Amino acid sequence: MTKTDRVFTVMSLFAVIFLMIIINLTTPSDIGPLGVLVFFTLIYLVCLGVIVSLCRVFFTIKSRLKKETKASHRKSYYYGSVLAFVPMIFVFMRSFGRMNLLEIALVMLFAVVGCFYISKRT
Repeated sequence: MTKTDRVFTVMSLFAVIFLMIIINLTTPSDIGPLGVLVFFTLIYLVCLGVIVSLCRVFFTIKSRLKKETKASHRKSYYYGSVLAFVPMIFVFMRSFGRMNLLEIALVMLFAVVGCFYISKRT
């Protein structure tokens, strides 16, 4: 486990702890706009930690199957940052009302275009 892996793990654990504290001790009307921003940032950090870990496992398995020497950790961070934003977009959209199939398809299109861009640039 590299130093950056440990940083991501600790960051995600702290985000989960602070998220649970915010959820249990406050309400959206009491916390205010800055608190809501912190709440959504913590959700993003938790999603980022989980998705980067999943991407890391995926790229490690992929490199072992292709018998490559090293899996790229940078790709995991790039893909994770784009894919971690997808749940945030769903939470934002759900806060405004119901979601229909077109809106879900647009969010998926955003994820696909972002991943395609990353795959071509790295």
